Amino acid sequence: MPEKPLELSRYCIPYTPFTGKLEEAKICLVTTAAVRGKDQPPFQVDGDTSFRALDGALPASAFTYDDAHYDHACVDRDLNCVFPVDRLAELAKDGRIGGVSEKHFSMGFCQALRELRENTIPALAREVDRVRPDAVLLTGG
Repeated sequence: MPEKPLELSRYCIPYTPFTGKLEEAKICLVTTAAVRGKDQPPFQVDGDTSFRALDGALPASAFTYDDAHYDHACVDRDLNCVFPVDRLAELAKDGRIGGVSEKHFSMGFCQALRELRENTIPALAREVDRVRPDAVLLTGG
């Protein structure tokens, strides 16, 4: 018997409005743009349920991405389009945010929605929780 498709529309996306002061908040980036450290294993562009922990102290020039599902023209010029790590560092330096988390996280392209929902996302959420950010900035790819 074939597996019943996962209907994501039935699941509520939890959202907690940020009520703190940005000037005191440590921010963590989480992206689905398949960003990774240049020394990390590549994402499989045809579908990858893994994620990568990224050093929050590194600039955009230390990262690359693995994706074949959208136009990369702007990302090829500036990775900050999908992973604004340099912009966050500038905001922290200027005192506009409290700081940047010591780790950020990235996922790649995948249509294995059940695997993502049941395994990858809970594991990723636990890792984000360990970093203890005050806010998480989500970006897509």
